[in-house]
Amino acid sequence: MIKAFLQNYRHFDKKILHILKIGLWTSFIICIISAIILLTYMLLYTYPSVFYTGIYGMIIGLNFAMSFIISATIINDVKKESF
Repeated sequence: MIKAFLQNYRHFDKKILHILKIGLWTSFIICIISAIILLTYMLLYTYPSVFYTGIYGMIIGLNFAMSFIISATIINDVKKESF
């Protein structure tokens, strides 16, 4: 599965690849920010809402990354088949 995606990744259109990279970097930044929030909760142990904010941020970042990967793959396949 991963091997097939990497092989398909090499043949992406340049615009789709650019959008995919921007989306993955954005989701990576969201995950890093939520990891910092979780680290502050672990070190300070203040409010449970800080913990839930970090967890939800991590979930949002990972879902965002997966949706970008899936949508880029689908759009690339549709674009290939249309020509």
